[in-house]
Amino acid sequence: MLKRIGVAVIALLVLAAAVVFLPALLRRERVSYAWAGAIGTGVLQQPIGVVYANGRLYVTDAGAGGIVVFDTSGVVLARWDDSTLGLGRPMHLTRTSQGVFYVAEYARDRISVIDSLGRLIRRVGGTQGEAPGNLDAPGGATVRDDTVFVADFYNHRVEAFSPRGIAVIGRPGRLGKGRLHYPTDVDADDSLLYVADAYNNRIQVFRPSGEYVRRWGGPLGLGVPGPLKGWFRVATGVRVVRGRVYVADFYNNRIQIFTDRGRYLGQTGESLALPTDVAIGPHGELYVVDFGHKRLVRLVLIPSAADGAALLPLQHVPLALAARDTRGFSTKILPSCPAVRRDLT
Repeated sequence: MLKRIGVAVIALLVLAAAVVFLPALLRRERVSYAWAGAIGTGVLQQPIGVVYANGRLYVTDAGAGGIVVFDTSGVVLARWDDSTLGLGRPMHLTRTSQGVFYVAEYARDRISVIDSLGRLIRRVGGTQGEAPGNLDAPGGATVRDDTVFVADFYNHRVEAFSPRGIAVIGRPGRLGKGRLHYPTDVDADDSLLYVADAYNNRIQVFRPSGEYVRRWGGPLGLGVPGPLKGWFRVATGVRVVRGRVYVADFYNNRIQIFTDRGRYLGQTGESLALPTDVAIGPHGELYVVDFGHKRLVRLVLIPSAADGAALLPLQHVPLALAARDTRGFSTKILPSCPAVRRDLT
């Protein structure tokens, strides 16, 4: 009898392991990238967020308290620094189609709204606290229609600021659907919000109304940390572009790419250490904030028959780069995520 019970327990454990690990092990790479240079070495102190627009890269530098504007060759075009804007540890940023930037200020509990020339337009928030309308170390923001959505780090929620009032999306917690644990970034497509639920090691998706839609990261979206494909070890940044979701996987030293429904497409960790954010250029190239090396890294998309016409035309990939192995990634680990939790300091 005991022997039968033992066999049954072993069979159940094997089945559970298959459910947990096989989906990640069997995932195929559908996109690949190759190194194409670094930007900002010797210029940036603590880069966190990046936005690409019209041939320019806008990078928040938390260490310097400002934003550095580069062209794609790495030439510094402008510095929007603390002396003119009063930014307090700027984190992730977003840019609207009108050319307006929304910058999360971790140290000042607010969002600064800045025009295309680096001039302050207005602020959102600015009072630390837990009540609706207050923020506590915001990590990122995005805009949809007339609403500003903010990843409210220490309050474990997303706050929505609109002319109609203030709403709260998500609740503090770990495993449950819609439960957030130190969210660091948020982005939006035409209909949904995508939240980097950083210390739950997953992405969660909501409707702008606050309704939970889906999640992924680890087995069953439970947010178990790990190095497997589709798993995360602190998801610090999220970017949604043309139906793809790009996630900065901080302690796994890589960017992972998914469909907007969470299907794994690929990853790249070429020469990265602790990436925090990613921007996508017009030909599908990636500009990754390489926090550990204090720079941006440019990665170009390698054409693949598996991904069809959506991939970069061959002429955009330098031949010297196309033969490089882009699947390996650095394993250097630093003490903590740049959105440093107080209990980790």
